[in-house]
Amino acid sequence: MKTSSDFLWQLIRSLKSAEKTYFKRNFIPLKNGEKIYLKLFDAIAVQKKYDEAAILKKFSPALSKKNIAFQKHYLQKQVCNAIAQYDSKNSLSHELYNNVLLIRALRKRGLIDSANTIWKKTVPKARAAEIFPILTMLVNEFEKMILTGSSETPFEELHTIFKGRTITYNDFAEMITLRDIYTEILLLKRNAHFDIEKDLLERIKFLLESVNNINYKKETKSFWFRHYYLLSKATLFYLLNEVDNAMPLLTEAFEDWKQNKQFILKDGEFFIELLYMINYAGILHGSYQFVFKSFNDPVTELIKEPAQRANFEAIKYLALNKLYNKTAKYEEVNNLLQVMKTKYRLWEPLLNADLNRSIHFSLGIANFALEQYEDALYFVKRGNNYFKDGTRQEYTTIAHILLLLITYSMNNERLFETEYRATYTYFYKRKKKHTFETALLECLKNSFYMADKKMKIAAYQKALHIFNKNKEDVVQKLSISIFNYPGWLMSKVQNISYRKYVENKVNAEIPLTVN
Repeated sequence: MKTSSDFLWQLIRSLKSAEKTYFKRNFIPLKNGEKIYLKLFDAIAVQKKYDEAAILKKFSPALSKKNIAFQKHYLQKQVCNAIAQYDSKNSLSHELYNNVLLIRALRKRGLIDSANTIWKKTVPKARAAEIFPILTMLVNEFEKMILTGSSETPFEELHTIFKGRTITYNDFAEMITLRDIYTEILLLKRNAHFDIEKDLLERIKFLLESVNNINYKKETKSFWFRHYYLLSKATLFYLLNEVDNAMPLLTEAFEDWKQNKQFILKDGEFFIELLYMINYAGILHGSYQFVFKSFNDPVTELIKEPAQRANFEAIKYLALNKLYNKTAKYEEVNNLLQVMKTKYRLWEPLLNADLNRSIHFSLGIANFALEQYEDALYFVKRGNNYFKDGTRQEYTTIAHILLLLITYSMNNERLFETEYRATYTYFYKRKKKHTFETALLECLKNSFYMADKKMKIAAYQKALHIFNKNKEDVVQKLSISIFNYPGWLMSKVQNISYRKYVENKVNAEIPLTVN
């Protein structure tokens, strides 16, 4: 269990050198000598693991069990204030908000002309950045300046600026509606990407109808209106497995972000979510070139904030790993693996459970394709057991089947039996039953103990027949998009490795290049 001490240790350890310097220069009083909470700060900063007993021993009697809680609380408050101020130093929102406060202070002192001058400079900046909360405060200040201004105040000029809105009030109301819809869509997407329950499916359709009722025009001046509309609609189409309809919207949104790069610096999370959707929908659609070019576009270099960069790099890995696996570029897959095995531990604390789980399953599949079964087992097991937040229930199904395939390929009876019992129990308790899953489980269970090769091949072919018979089943198609179960069965029939099967298939079809 994480404690407040764990948080304080993590907080201090997360500080960059410049942030530590800023804290000591601005939040440590110079008089009365060095404060004990500064000593506490330095002691925690060098600990690789928080050790309160060592700190108490080092600074006794100034620090004791009786006063350390107060000192930690005060230190945490000061550090939080410091990083909040440091982080906002170069923030446009912070600059504009300070301007609002200055306008208000000058107005109250009767210095209306000075307040007007700052107001005239602030409004265009806030409009260009579409910082609507600041604009609302500026409107309020304008009203008060009219009420308290002198006869010499040039209100006609100010009113011209006041009326030059980026977005009408009607469009603004629709944009707020779109924003709320998009927020709900993000939460719905956490539940499942496919194998969606009936009530959830009905909600998705209702939200799509609501978005369609929005009066959207491509030429609308508001960037955020366009973003919320395009991403809401594209994500809903993706959840309905209508990727043909989703891709033009995602393409338009990506080009829009490229034309409005300033928003990446301020709101990079939204751009990263767009790339996440390009990863999912683009690969399902077969738009490999577009996916590859999107993740390697120079505009992505504008993602610099550490947590955002970690999320981007993780999603880029997911996209490239899928692309290289699907196009049989296994040398590139191996190179990706070597990079990820050193980097993913650094990113892990900065990623949510859903993305961490996706990364682990992706690493597992890559290792499985390269016949590195021990590593494949480790990553899939860790992804399934360690990152649990109640989201993406379909992941549990995928994990069970992957673990069964891995232990089957390892030809380890003990491991296989353990995984089979766990998988059987899971599917037995689950209300939903899919024909292809049952067929695959039966095939693996029966063929594992067969000594006769012809009987094994017959078992594989029986399962393949069921996959082929149900090839229009949406859940089956989307499950196969994650890992090609029929391809793995065919490799067994042909007595070749799964990697070789994919290479043969890709070479025969001459796929699109991704580089």
